[in-house]
Parts: sequence; C-alpha cells; structure tokens
Amino acid sequence: MIGWLSGNIRDIQSDGHIVVETHGVGYDVVVSLQTLCNLHMGKNAELHIHTHVREDQFILFGFSTTDEREMFRKLNTVSGIGARMALNLMSGMSCIELAAAIEQADDLAIARTPGIGKKIAQRLILELQGKLQLDTPVSAGDGNLRDVRSALVNLGYKPPQIDKALKQVQPSQDFEDAFKQALKALN
Repeated sequence: MIGWLSGNIRDIQSDGHIVVETHGVGYDVVVSLQTLCNLHMGKNAELHIHTHVREDQFILFGFSTTDEREMFRKLNTVSGIGARMALNLMSGMSCIELAAAIEQADDLAIARTPGIGKKIAQRLILELQGKLQLDTPVSAGDGNLRDVRSALVNLGYKPPQIDKALKQVQPSQDFEDAFKQALKALN
C-alpha cells in the first residue's frame, strides 16, 4: 500500500482530484478542501496517503498531516460513513474543529457540513467520542493553529516539520505569538 507521496503537483481539479508526479508517474489523489487549499500547481507537495481498496476501486486519499489521515481513518470506522462522506466532513471542518465538536458532543456543528444530518452527527459522536487522540491539541474554535500551519506551508516547510513545531505552540495564543513560537521551534 502507498502511505506517502512526495512530488510535483501537475494538475488540480475543482472536484478535489489532483495529480502528483513522482519519478515520471502521475498519481491521481483525492484530497479534502483543507488540503487542497495548501497545494499549488507546479509546486512540490508531500502527502500522507490512505489507500482505499475495494474489489472495483483503488483510490488514493491524500492529507497534509498524519492527524488528518488518522481522522479520515477513524471516520471510516463509523457505520454509514464511507470514504466520500468522511472526506466531505473533513472539507467542511478542520481536523481540530471536527475532533473538538465530537469530543464536546456538538452535533449541530457537525450537521452544518453539507450532506451530514443530525442523525449521522449523533452517530459520529456516539462511536468516536473519547477515541480521538490527535498529535495536535484539540480546542474549540482553534483557527490559529490552522492559520499558522498554512503560513508555514506557504514558507516552504514540510508537513512533518510543521507537525513537530505546532506541538510546541500554545493553542490559546493569538496568531502572531503562535507563529513566532512555531518559527522558533523550527530553527
């Protein structure tokens, strides 16, 4: 199975499909909106891959961080949640926001995602509450870590480096302080 892809972004389609060229081979990868926002045509990217195999399909799902990939895998364990619905959930909310909503039993926040009803949101909470252990701290409304991650990606840092740096950041800090702390951790 493929677990990691590193290569040049050759094509970005509006439906979330991208083509990553690695050593002359183009891999079609499906990504969430969160991941897609960090990718740029012609630039190199590193993606954590979940290989989805069924008797009639072989699909690569790509994520910017291991936390995102693990969240996707956890969502897929919930009955009634397939790969596409899991990706839809992760496109509607960041990994941190989704984990916080599940841990705080906020079914209304989860149900705001298009295609997700209150019943599915409640099932997610029932089956995943207490089972989500992310490397990144989880707190409600924590957009600063996402913004810091995006800024570091734009500066050219690699996802594994960013993940380590964000572990050093206090989630309650404002963006400027969090960004400075992440840069210090990287240097």
